[in-house]
Amino acid sequence: SALIDAVAAADGVIVSCPEYAHGVPGGLKNALDWLVSRDAAVAKPAMLVHASPRSLFARAALAEIMRTMSFALFEDTALEIALLGKKPPEVDRILSEPASQLAMHNAISAFADFIRSR
Repeated sequence: SALIDAVAAADGVIVSCPEYAHGVPGGLKNALDWLVSRDAAVAKPAMLVHASPRSLFARAALAEIMRTMSFALFEDTALEIALLGKKPPEVDRILSEPASQLAMHNAISAFADFIRSR
């Protein structure tokens, strides 16, 4: 599948998902299950990103799923930007703020360093 090929070809994977009923949405879990059929996830660097600091259950569940799949989960930096319930113009404003820009830059730079170190 295209997903398996894309993950296999990537240097790293960044995953972001909403929390649904204190867990990972079924569609994302199904997509991850497809990766189990091949070794695309084994030792693949991965980083979790969240749009709400309240997504504690999904974040923990997703991290456990990805560790079980043998992703090399980058856990040194948590990128969380509070976007839950915001309308697109407000999301644009928040993502354009210097503090948000710096947080995104620092998180992606740290993840890139993690990938290079492997």
